Amino acid sequence: MDGPANLTFPPAVLVRIEANVQWMWRKGTGGNYVAVCDPLKITLQAPSYSELMEDIAESLDALLKDLMESDELEQFMQDHGWSMVAPVSARPQDMRFDVPFSIMPVAAGTNGSQRILYQ
Repeated sequence: MDGPANLTFPPAVLVRIEANVQWMWRKGTGGNYVAVCDPLKITLQAPSYSELMEDIAESLDALLKDLMESDELEQFMQDHGWSMVAPVSARPQDMRFDVPFSIMPVAAGTNGSQRILYQ
């Protein structure tokens, strides 16, 4: 066979979540973009704003997959007032969670949620 193997993967099942996840962001002193989600206790940094947005979506997806695999997803969803738009029938590795989020900039010279975001 001369060419690459013809591998096909089933498309991921999109699992929509009803939630409102709040993030705060700012450009750090080193030039990276930093985002903090206080309710989930997650801090991320990326070299660009667009990569930061991708990283937020990926981190929320990874968090929910981990919770599903450890059988803690249902309790987590109840604790945060979140719900799934439809029941899940796929394995975590075959799913992609779609969690809506909002992101607000931290004004220069302020510390947002009582702290400065450092890199």
